[in-house]
Amino acid sequence: MTTLFLIHGRGQHTDPGIPPGQVVEHAEALRRRWLQALNTGLRDAGRPTIPDAAPVMFPFYGDAFRDAVAEREGTGPGPDLARWSTGQPMPAGVQEICEVKAGLLQDITTPLRFDPDAGRNPVAAPHPTAALRPMPGEPTAEGVPAGVGRPWWELDELLRVPWLRAALQFVAERAGVSARVIEEYFTDVAYYLGCADVRQTVLAIVERALADVPRDEPVVVVGHSLGSVVAHDALTRGARGRPIALVATTGSPLGLPVVQRHLLGGAGSAGEGPAPVPAVVPDRRSAWVNGYDVRDVVAILNPLGPRLKQALAGQVRDVPVNAGEEPHAVIGHLENAAVAEPIGRAVLAGSRACP
Repeated sequence: MTTLFLIHGRGQHTDPGIPPGQVVEHAEALRRRWLQALNTGLRDAGRPTIPDAAPVMFPFYGDAFRDAVAEREGTGPGPDLARWSTGQPMPAGVQEICEVKAGLLQDITTPLRFDPDAGRNPVAAPHPTAALRPMPGEPTAEGVPAGVGRPWWELDELLRVPWLRAALQFVAERAGVSARVIEEYFTDVAYYLGCADVRQTVLAIVERALADVPRDEPVVVVGHSLGSVVAHDALTRGARGRPIALVATTGSPLGLPVVQRHLLGGAGSAGEGPAPVPAVVPDRRSAWVNGYDVRDVVAILNPLGPRLKQALAGQVRDVPVNAGEEPHAVIGHLENAAVAEPIGRAVLAGSRACP
């Protein structure tokens, strides 16, 4: 029987200190909500819903991810974009996290044509985030004593430097959410991609769950938001030899160059071309279905197919959706019939869905 393997995104953690039993209940509630949305989409598509007996796995890494980031920041030094923006030397791990975080802002604001001051030109520098460098003499937080962890100053990190704050507020306005929410998203993605220990914490949970699936049974993998990045890493590293029936992603930032540069087996340094579709994904058309809402700034660089190196043309099929009032939320994507239908078909088809 085919296993439906759901990988959630960031921000799904519980409140600190709740009993372990409630964490399990929280994860199960999320799993049921995903299934409910998927079955809504399947009914709208005129397809059978996912049977109650179908194996559905929901590896919950939310609390472990939160704790790994908190531990990394608590032992410091954490990412200091104010210092990074001045070009001062930083520890390698901190440098990486800063570059990912600023790169996310760069990759999202570029297609949105953000220009805080059309009359000035950014400093030329051979760096993927050169367009976000301040002009010489522009105020930064240089000289402000850096502590350990994120609460160094009252403002969040991206809000401390004027030229970063303007870009962040621009993105927040376009997304219709607060700058703090966007900053927190960038922080989590930067820690996953830029800190090997944090990434390993997440992947270990996902890969342990995948190891519980018999190796000869097909798997349908669904990843949302950061979960699509985790899915790409897990399929690249931990799914060799497994029969993958289908991959589905929603609200995915996989098209962003900074994300691709930091994937396991990804594009590497700038100029090496797009990241490849993991080899374990079937070598056939529509083996990967990607749902995206054009209003979702996290998934701003979509369609995804042209931004990945595919084994053959059409291996990745992009599906534009209207996810409702929350363009980035997974529920609106799974409720879309065009996204839900291939997922349900692959689950019900069993081994016949494999090449």
